[in-house]
Amino acid sequence: MIKLIDKFKTKQFGLLLIILGAFIPSIFYPFTSLTPAGLEAKVAFAMKGISYDTRLQELEVVLVKGEWKGERRGGYYEGRIAIPYRYPMALGILLAFIGIGIVAFYKNRRETD
Repeated sequence: MIKLIDKFKTKQFGLLLIILGAFIPSIFYPFTSLTPAGLEAKVAFAMKGISYDTRLQELEVVLVKGEWKGERRGGYYEGRIAIPYRYPMALGILLAFIGIGIVAFYKNRRETD
């Protein structure tokens, strides 16, 4: 009986990892913003009348906004804490693949005990 519960929880844990892996990037996406370099490229293309599609490398999740110091182009943020969006995306993909591996390699054997 205990082995049956453990197997059920193992498969359930794998499904939970798949769901978490799908939702982590989705949850963080509304909090993303462009990096200063990505924003500069977007403005430069917009001034020429060209549409600019952002790349994954140009997105970041800003935890603490900070304060802009210096000039427009030569400035920097002071006290800003930001995580590149590719890290939550990679974490979500990793968790989903671990969950798929747990569910795929789960052995569904009947034991006669």
